[in-house]
Amino acid sequence: MKKLMLAALLSLVLAACLEAAEVTVTQIKASGSGGQVTIDPRLSDLADKISRQFRFSRYDFLSRSATRVNVGGTSTSQLATGDYLALTLNAAEQTTDGNGDSYVLYTLNIEVYSKTQSGKKSIFRTSLKSPQGTTFLIVPGNFESIGGYLILAIRTD
Repeated sequence: MKKLMLAALLSLVLAACLEAAEVTVTQIKASGSGGQVTIDPRLSDLADKISRQFRFSRYDFLSRSATRVNVGGTSTSQLATGDYLALTLNAAEQTTDGNGDSYVLYTLNIEVYSKTQSGKKSIFRTSLKSPQGTTFLIVPGNFESIGGYLILAIRTD
């Protein structure tokens, strides 16, 4: 009986995950080269990943926000650079790993753009498949407005 109830609960949780995802975006400013590496303490959960993937000497926390995005929906937010981030959740599929454990795989379209008088100008675009609970680090570019490179840490839950 307990196994049946647990299976039903797991099924409901997975169904909810297939309809929407909680997406957390952390904005980080990266600058400098060489010398001692300094990582803002507010980035402690990302410090290992940042230091393995990049070679800057300073990483500053800019902001962190979370939003729920439905499949087929888009969430738009303003970045510390003054530009905009559009996250579109295109698909969510239940899949299994090599051990037979189930997880949700999200397909995201990511665009950073600036608003212009004639509409918008795309700065950066990419698509990725993100397993539930995974954080991806992307760098849309070097921005004078923040004095360094913008790193976006995007996590789907």
